[in-house]
Amino acid sequence: MNLDIAQLDAAVNDLKGLLKDGLLATDIWDRETGLSLAGHNAQPAAVALFTQVTNDLVAVLSNAGFPSLRRYLLLDLDGNSTVMVIRHGEDVLQGMLLNNQRANLGLLIAVALPRMLESVAKARL
Repeated sequence: MNLDIAQLDAAVNDLKGLLKDGLLATDIWDRETGLSLAGHNAQPAAVALFTQVTNDLVAVLSNAGFPSLRRYLLLDLDGNSTVMVIRHGEDVLQGMLLNNQRANLGLLIAVALPRMLESVAKARL
């Protein structure tokens, strides 16, 4: 996997500007190694957790005969928190922790998600 880290950093900065104080943390990481490639308030434990959750969900959906997980999953958590995990292909994942009282979830789905998908795709060398 070859990615332009400077472009990933720029994408994270754009995301911070868009979601403002609603974005508590984000990481973009190599799915195989768990190595964070870019981020804001990095969460190494969350990287490991959400890699496992994503891998397990992909397997369970397949084994159950359900359609495959496509681009993202969204979790509504206690404490006014939301987690979004974005699949940037098979090799790169991104997690976001959001304060859902400060982050506009419509903006997240309609603007931030497509921008991140496009930015990470453009960062591929």
